[in-house]
Amino acid sequence: MSSQPNKFALQLSSDIRARFAVDASGMPHSEWICRNTTLRGLPFSFRKFPFQKAIVDDMHPNLSVKKISQVGLTECQIRKAAAIVTRNRGRTLLFTFPNEDMQKKTSQTRIQPLITENEVFNKEKAQGVPQSRSVGIIQIGSSFLMINSCTEGEATSTPADAVFNDEVDLSDPAILALYASRMQASDWKIRQQFSTPTFSGFGIDQSYETSDQHEYFVKCDGCNHWQIPLYDKKFVRVPGLPTDIDLTEIDQHVLDKHKIDLTQSYVACERCGAELDLARADNRNWVPRHPHRTLSRGYHVRPFSVGTLSVAYIVSSYLEYAKKGFLRGWYNTVLGETYQDGDIRLTDVQIEACFGDASTMTPVVPPFGTPCFIGIDIGLTCHIVLLAPNNGLSPNLQNMRAILFMAVPVERLFEVVATIRRQYLIVYGTVDRHPYTPTANDLFTETNGIIVPVEYRGHAEVRDKIETDGCLQANRTDLLDLVATSIRKQRLLITGYGTQKETIKTHLKDMVREESPEKPAVWKKLGGNDHYFHALAYAYLAVKVFTGDYTGSEASREVRSTVFIGGVGSGESATSTLSRMIGGGVSKGGMGRVSRLG
Repeated sequence: MSSQPNKFALQLSSDIRARFAVDASGMPHSEWICRNTTLRGLPFSFRKFPFQKAIVDDMHPNLSVKKISQVGLTECQIRKAAAIVTRNRGRTLLFTFPNEDMQKKTSQTRIQPLITENEVFNKEKAQGVPQSRSVGIIQIGSSFLMINSCTEGEATSTPADAVFNDEVDLSDPAILALYASRMQASDWKIRQQFSTPTFSGFGIDQSYETSDQHEYFVKCDGCNHWQIPLYDKKFVRVPGLPTDIDLTEIDQHVLDKHKIDLTQSYVACERCGAELDLARADNRNWVPRHPHRTLSRGYHVRPFSVGTLSVAYIVSSYLEYAKKGFLRGWYNTVLGETYQDGDIRLTDVQIEACFGDASTMTPVVPPFGTPCFIGIDIGLTCHIVLLAPNNGLSPNLQNMRAILFMAVPVERLFEVVATIRRQYLIVYGTVDRHPYTPTANDLFTETNGIIVPVEYRGHAEVRDKIETDGCLQANRTDLLDLVATSIRKQRLLITGYGTQKETIKTHLKDMVREESPEKPAVWKKLGGNDHYFHALAYAYLAVKVFTGDYTGSEASREVRSTVFIGGVGSGESATSTLSRMIGGGVSKGGMGRVSRLG
């Protein structure tokens, strides 16, 4: 018998490999990916990051991964998505990125090369079957992998069986919800989300907190104790670091003073103190904190979920982020944790300190002659806030009192505003001009110029554009900073909130002050429920304009605010009251005009 290989058998084997993927019933996606795809010319492997394998194999229909950056999860989920549409006929998977730039860059540099360079994704194409391929659409057989950005047009155009969302916290929550709705007709309805976290109770953190919360345990080789290694002094050993200095207090001065060599630092067992081996797979295991939560699966990838991030690297990264004044970036991307600094986002403790007691929760009309300022955030539901001086009749930005919170349908706005004006002495107010410009303009006319449309625009603190554009312009960041500072320093007393206390707290916590070394600070919404925050800002703007309490050379030159005063019918007239308060300047008659120059 000849020992030479059978050329016909070799040809048959080659033809089979060309026409069929290495696959089998029950083969997990991780094995399929390793046997059918390559990375930089070599077979793909999970050896560097073994924690990835369980996530890739998990097909839970509601999965969230809260992660640190640069641990290969985007690469894994791209391969997982490609495996799903390749192994299942007639399916559509939507893979989303926060913006169009990220979508195009990832598609062109990572997804398309993966598809082009691995023949497993090109079987039909090799057999002459036409396949649609572009930046946003990759057809594999009769299935489609759609690469989308978080825009409304893309989110409403395609039905899907599965949706993968990358970098959830950088994406518009409303658009993500639209993407989820694209699966209503599917029998799969698989939604899996991946992201570095940003703020507590938002985005990926919110999803993870309601999940079964898998943590990546490690077993100590010395005492067999299973544990979740964290970046704190319970686990991290930095030889030479004094016991009274925390890890987040390390700076170059501390390193030099105590002659600390960070390369000697390590992660230790919380029980016996032995150094933990974080790089192996045989001593690691994913374990859920809440196994009874079967409706939502979650994984938390921490810095010590991998063996490639040393203590020295984490400390060095901290020093770099601290130097740039961007510690949130370090917490989010290096530790995989949310950031809690009260200077960036209002906290429950800060807000609670401003609420009056139970006796002040019911709205009360202040004494006659008390000037009140109205702020209105317009939407399908309009949110209204009234401010009044906390003590006496003299309005002062440093000591104001919120006396009324109301949420009314937009079709009832004019009726409600008219009622408020009959009950309270509204001396000035502002309302957001966009996107309900006709409504805001009509409100200006209906109130004889007392409630003025305002635009968040420009760098000047306040600009009067009433004569030319029919509105005021205000610096958005400065105005929202004023609200936040007033709450942090307890310069605002919150009363008249009725049953809306939790709603107000939610709205005030929905805004975060986004700061980075490269850009000016800007306030961003998290979930979209921020209306009372803006209504307060508009009410404060009314106080600013009325009192002239603003700064800036441009504002000081240009701002001229106009207030119309209507009588309230009993005792001293509103016109006389206001005239006495500001020392003249009100014309005689039932309706007056007050001009206050900046």
